[in-house]
Amino acid sequence: MTRYQQVINILDQAIGGPGMNIAVHGAFWRNLTRDQFVAKKVQGLDLLVVGNGAGSNLIKALKGEAPFGDDLAMPPPGAKFDRMPSGLDPVADKDIAFIAKWIDDGCPASDTVAAVAPVLQWQPTKAPVASSRTDDIWFTDPKTGWAVNSNGQIVKTTDGFKTYVEQLHDAEVYFRCIGFASPSIGWAGTLSPPKVLFHTENGGETWSQVLNLPPNALTAVCGMSVVNAKTVYMSGTNFPNRPPRMMKTTDGGATWTAWDMRRWASILIDTHFIDERRGWVVGGKTDEPTPTRKNVKAVVLHTEDGGQTWVNRAADLEATLPKGEWGWKIQFLNDNIGFVSLENFTAGAILKSTDGGMSWHRIDITDPQKNANLEGVGFVNENHGWVGGWGDVGFQRLSTSETLDGGKTWRDANEIGKALNRFRFFGDPVIVGYASGQTVYKYSSDPIPPAGTPAMAVASGARLISEKTPDRVQGMLPLSIHVPAGAGRLTVRVWDRFGDLVATPVDQMKPPAGQRTIEWERGQRDPGHFILRVTVDNVSESHIVHVGPVVAAAAPGF
Repeated sequence: MTRYQQVINILDQAIGGPGMNIAVHGAFWRNLTRDQFVAKKVQGLDLLVVGNGAGSNLIKALKGEAPFGDDLAMPPPGAKFDRMPSGLDPVADKDIAFIAKWIDDGCPASDTVAAVAPVLQWQPTKAPVASSRTDDIWFTDPKTGWAVNSNGQIVKTTDGFKTYVEQLHDAEVYFRCIGFASPSIGWAGTLSPPKVLFHTENGGETWSQVLNLPPNALTAVCGMSVVNAKTVYMSGTNFPNRPPRMMKTTDGGATWTAWDMRRWASILIDTHFIDERRGWVVGGKTDEPTPTRKNVKAVVLHTEDGGQTWVNRAADLEATLPKGEWGWKIQFLNDNIGFVSLENFTAGAILKSTDGGMSWHRIDITDPQKNANLEGVGFVNENHGWVGGWGDVGFQRLSTSETLDGGKTWRDANEIGKALNRFRFFGDPVIVGYASGQTVYKYSSDPIPPAGTPAMAVASGARLISEKTPDRVQGMLPLSIHVPAGAGRLTVRVWDRFGDLVATPVDQMKPPAGQRTIEWERGQRDPGHFILRVTVDNVSESHIVHVGPVVAAAAPGF
């Protein structure tokens, strides 16, 4: 069977088989040659855009994307037609992906199904679900990896997160990044001084705090690049009120050196080194005396001498780069092609390099949902990639976008995962990949679970944070929690949306069991989103809440 024949078979099966028909538009695909099918119009619309599956009306109709989906419970904006097939069960995701891949490949007429590489699709794994997110992941092979999340956990998998074990739980820290030099030797960085760095030499069976850091060490480890077992570079921080610095070891952690980066940057986030001396770090820079996230512009700094000197390879763009935008994550596909995600609360954009990071150009994210506040960026080749993050200035939409043409066009791709921050891929061409966000997501040819199967793992046992805790409040926050019997210690910590600890309203030994409400008043802090972490002994749960300004009481009427 050719791939084209399989496309026709999928459409036939969607309406009950080759002997069935459908009244809305008829079985328009039957008795057509491949060329006739490619040129087909249905209800005045071109059926296909050869080379662009996501942009083809056939794929949009099957998925229920505008202008289709008018019959859905929540129609997309601009929907005018029913999802295809109208009135029947939706076509399986794997079958839609098969048709989209055939279109992406140019709608070949004669290649067989057996000769085609398996279709890779995203789906959530069984990794923990963190209500802020899983900030980073690292894999030493396609199945063995680690993740760090907003509940203060380091977890490990040996089967691609079909299962996992918790290796470390530290309720006092906010983990940001993790990296390994080998299956045994690794480091995990936090935003929480003085416990900013942890180290393992046995694959994470035990983790210890790194205590031999220099006095000018990072106050937050935002980025980490593990070159080998001897050389590791680290960067930070994303907090404009803390000094931007770099840090490295060249002897496997026996000694560390750190240095100030204010000459080149005001905030620093991710770093990527290709050997002991050559690498990049991304962030933002302002010449104003008080750096803020509103006045920095993106920088992509490059060194060839181990960090002694740096050149801003995005300097040629400075006049056109907007204020209030900075580099967040950096990815290199190969020696030539690289990408940088740009965090901007109100717009979405990335930087792309085609000359090994020596120069960059800015690409707008032009999806229909107007994705913004981006953090994660991941490409499997120069044309096909994703961006994700918080989605808008309110950190609410958690949007993801996809491109198949190197960033010329983008589509909404929220179904693949949310709040994405880091991508990791294996193979050239890619055979498997992972992304961290609300949980860990996997990109593979694994079968998608049947509809109705829970998408993400849910923590077992009674929850600590009650469902009565609101997502939005004005002024004081009532946090409703459940303390299990026999608890040894209860702590409640409040972090701002960038991982800075702002308060510990409760720290109580032998707390009484049962339901209770804790009220937290933010004091002089500006309104915004906060992460609440409740910890009872060795278990933590998090909850995100938007705390708005106090609303003044209305004047009495007559």
